[in-house]
Amino acid sequence: MELANVAKKVPASIREVVVEKLMDLILNSKNAGNMPSGLAKTILYYWQRDVLTTDVGMERLLEAAVLLEPETTITTLNNELGLQEVAILLKEATIQ
Repeated sequence: MELANVAKKVPASIREVVVEKLMDLILNSKNAGNMPSGLAKTILYYWQRDVLTTDVGMERLLEAAVLLEPETTITTLNNELGLQEVAILLKEATIQ
């Protein structure tokens, strides 16, 4: 499944919480140097325009989070946010 389809599975009712958790994860990552500058700029652009909760914004956040902290991202989605289906789909979508 593509990352865009995974992002659509995140319920609108909790997207703000998901955005907050993923942004914290991304900003506090020790692997921040691994994020491509284009992706970082895109996330910043969406953040400034308050559109991270949209499908495309959620897709970029998931992309960055799984790039920087794959295991922590899956654990956060699964355990803290109760998004088991999203966690499974994300893991499947990002297996190389």
